[in-house]
Amino acid sequence: METKNVLGSIALALGVMSATATFAETKLSMATSWSGGPPLEIWVQNFADAVNELTRGEVEIEPFTAGTLGSALKVAETVENGVAEAGHTFIGYEYGKDKTTVLFAGRPGGLNDEEMIHWLNTGGGKELWREYRLETAGVIAFPCTYMPREAGMFSSKRIQTLDDFDGVKLRTAGAWAEIAGGLGVSTVVVPGAEVYQALERGVVDAVEWSTLSLNQSSGFHKVAPYIIMPGFHQSVAICECSFNQDAWNDLTEEQQSAIETAAYLAGHRTYETTGNNDADAYQFFLDNGTEFVTVDDAVLEKVSQLVIEWEDKVAAEEGGWFQRVLDHQRAFQTRWENAHVYR
Repeated sequence: METKNVLGSIALALGVMSATATFAETKLSMATSWSGGPPLEIWVQNFADAVNELTRGEVEIEPFTAGTLGSALKVAETVENGVAEAGHTFIGYEYGKDKTTVLFAGRPGGLNDEEMIHWLNTGGGKELWREYRLETAGVIAFPCTYMPREAGMFSSKRIQTLDDFDGVKLRTAGAWAEIAGGLGVSTVVVPGAEVYQALERGVVDAVEWSTLSLNQSSGFHKVAPYIIMPGFHQSVAICECSFNQDAWNDLTEEQQSAIETAAYLAGHRTYETTGNNDADAYQFFLDNGTEFVTVDDAVLEKVSQLVIEWEDKVAAEEGGWFQRVLDHQRAFQTRWENAHVYR
């Protein structure tokens, strides 16, 4: 389905169905990567509520916690196989299978949150996403959760200079696990449920996880006195909603349009809710004695260099979709490079 003007889509979703329409209610099971908390209660629920609103109750999304309907890290596979009709995940979890995923999901040095949301919704990114996932994962997919830049690292050590990074044991994942070694750190990948314990027990010196408000609920401040800023490891985080092709094709065109519009609305609701909660979380951490440490400019310059080198290396090795999406995003960034002048 072609991307429609947002207002036109909302009008279609709300206005096309006549009072005499007699569509049967459709319940779609949704596999997720989330065990609970804000990801399930805010991210997924915002989407499910928006679908219910815009289809006037004709389509109901029934979310399931991580692992209930399949692997939490292989949600698209669960959806493609028909174990669930729908899914909600951070496709960066599939990095080991296809590095292109992090270009859509968010990565170090990539588009920031404002650029990414514009690229997705007006710059052709959403169309690329849909084509990419249909070809490589066999699902109908589009972004449905937007998150601001993540907070920096919670650390048991004060880290500010390039030398301070040398020898640090860092919990991370995805592209940053490859790139961060250039700063002299050793990276450790542990599942989400074990991140707090790894920091508490000294298995790692620092962890990167999510935005300030989600980190607040994780309690990292109890075992790490520093937050190392900014969150250069993840300039934005975008989550995906996916649908089994047969289940999608069973929906009416009006219902499909309503669901895509629900994804747009839910994405913004989550983005704005998270941004608001982060402001409160910042004050919470200050009140609890956490020290915010901003790294030297030399660190940011080094990170930028490492990211470009990584992008060029992977593009040369992978080609295909990675090269195509990277070129598309870089062209978009070039168009935006003077935004600071007029905004």
